[in-house]
Amino acid sequence: MKKLFNRIALLIITGLKLPGNAEIIKKQALLNPADSGYRKAEKYRVEKLAEVLMILFFGVVIALMAALSGGLNDSGIENGIIERNGYGGGDRTVNIIADIDGKEIEEPIGITVRERCYTEEETLRIFEETGKNLPERILGENSSLEQVEYDLDLIDMAEDYPVNIEWSSDNYEALDSNGVIQEEVTDVNGTPVILTASLSYMGRYADYEIPVLVFPRHKDTVGKIRDIVQKKILKYDALTLSSDKLILPERIGDSIISYRNADSPAFVLILVMAAVCAIGVWCGRDRDLNKLISIREKEMLTDYPDIVSRLNLFFFSGMTIKGAFERIASDYEKRLQEGRTVRRYAFEEMLVTLREMKGGVTESQAYQNFGARSGIRRYTKLGTLLSQNLQKGNAGLMEALEAEAKDAFEERKANAKKAGEEAGTKLLLPMGIMLMVVMIIVILPAFLSFSI
Repeated sequence: MKKLFNRIALLIITGLKLPGNAEIIKKQALLNPADSGYRKAEKYRVEKLAEVLMILFFGVVIALMAALSGGLNDSGIENGIIERNGYGGGDRTVNIIADIDGKEIEEPIGITVRERCYTEEETLRIFEETGKNLPERILGENSSLEQVEYDLDLIDMAEDYPVNIEWSSDNYEALDSNGVIQEEVTDVNGTPVILTASLSYMGRYADYEIPVLVFPRHKDTVGKIRDIVQKKILKYDALTLSSDKLILPERIGDSIISYRNADSPAFVLILVMAAVCAIGVWCGRDRDLNKLISIREKEMLTDYPDIVSRLNLFFFSGMTIKGAFERIASDYEKRLQEGRTVRRYAFEEMLVTLREMKGGVTESQAYQNFGARSGIRRYTKLGTLLSQNLQKGNAGLMEALEAEAKDAFEERKANAKKAGEEAGTKLLLPMGIMLMVVMIIVILPAFLSFSI
């Protein structure tokens, strides 16, 4: 699978002739001294694009599966009809979007289509319990039924029992059967209204009167129409429990309602997550590359004092600079082959320099290339120093190498001290947590003994 996406990524890069990133080529050349960096950079670009394509592909596949699964679980709406699950099939949730007189209610309406069930008689106890709880249930945003300033939440179904509730008012000019305050004619001193809740279930009925005092209020809250539509649908659902289909209401008052399926939010969410992951991988690859460059620089600076001091030692013993350079690189290569060391960037650069000399590059130019390839000021200075030695002679070279080694060791000690200080700073938080734990262990028993 990975090879397939690598091929697709390669076709995209070559087909669209996407320009190479010079910065990436430069960084890859630093990490791979024996290579120009171009091939590694191309491989890096292909693998990075392949990973992004793989994430996007599987994200789209999972999103489509989620959308398809939602479509299978929801048989959809056809001519205002939703198929109901059979006996024992369980309830299911359906998201729909309603259009009233051609105007869309933007927020999806979530309704629960209950399973088809057999009719059974309800006891008077259920009615009494439902009627007892109604005054508290219909408050909505009001604190008391004696101070009704917001629309009441006149529920159409009991929460705990399959009881259908219909409401009527003895004063529709103040409060209608939907619990909406008619503020235009409501008295500022309060208008008494008697609400009657008619409870019904499977041929049994009970009426409960609830007195309220209605005051003027501001206009309807946002979403009231949506709540009315949802309550109407729940009422139809309760009335058609014995049917194999839920027929949605076509009208509310004089308004015509139409319906359609709501988009599955899971589909969009999965696509967004896939896109975010793809962006994260794209940026993460570049971050990892920069981290490798930083590690390389620190490693080369760590090895620098050792290289300079060994050059100075071999030069002092009578070897030429080229001989000393070759000796250091050869020792490293031998230890690497024997498994006594790991790959080190500075010594790899020295091996590349020796291969350049054997390939025909002049010794002076090879040293300059060595300093330029490293990309680090210390090595650039060393390469220039060795190159100038061939032109000016050995006079002063030993003193220059000694001074360079001394400076390098001082810098190495300063870096080690800085690293130690940073490590100490990072330990402050866990040490503080440990201190708090110890204090709690010591102090808590004392407090407990006092309370006893």
